[in-house]
Amino acid sequence: MNTTPPAPGTPPAAKWRSRLADTVRAVAAPVLCCALALLALTAWSRSGLANRPSSVSVSRGTLYRPLLDARTTAAFFRIDNTGPTDDTLVSVTSTATGPAVPARTRTRHGAGTMRMGVTLPVPAHSSVRMNASEQDVMVELRHPLRLGERVPFVLHFRYAGDVEAVAEVTAFGGPRPPVRPNAPAHDADG
Repeated sequence: MNTTPPAPGTPPAAKWRSRLADTVRAVAAPVLCCALALLALTAWSRSGLANRPSSVSVSRGTLYRPLLDARTTAAFFRIDNTGPTDDTLVSVTSTATGPAVPARTRTRHGAGTMRMGVTLPVPAHSSVRMNASEQDVMVELRHPLRLGERVPFVLHFRYAGDVEAVAEVTAFGGPRPPVRPNAPAHDADG
């Protein structure tokens, strides 16, 4: 940028043109950068990639019936994110149970430690399957559970918002075979 003052005796019109030229040169670079950034943002927006949230669904909910009438148990879900944006499970609630808290288990040197109240990342275009050895939802129960009972939950995600899910009560360690109606009772003696 030319910052040298006009020579003494320069006509006023020439001084004015010199200052105008200096101002235009000083403003040209930032204006050009802003215009290019605006053009790039417009192209990104029109491509459909801007402001596309995660697309999260929750399925395969399982809630273990606790052993020995315990008051806490674990729930597990499959979370699918088919959207282009990573998301995070931040909390879980249920109107049918007491508090429900996401938890993560870490095992080192044969010993496991559980952290409660953690968040669970759900990367874009992926599935997360909760399991007892890594991540689950610890649930405090208000009443005993029956096998086959369906318990409603709401999983709260940072970007996708609230996603409703249902977990079916199964025996600890996996589902039991279905009971057949009218099946003969087994006698303990034979």
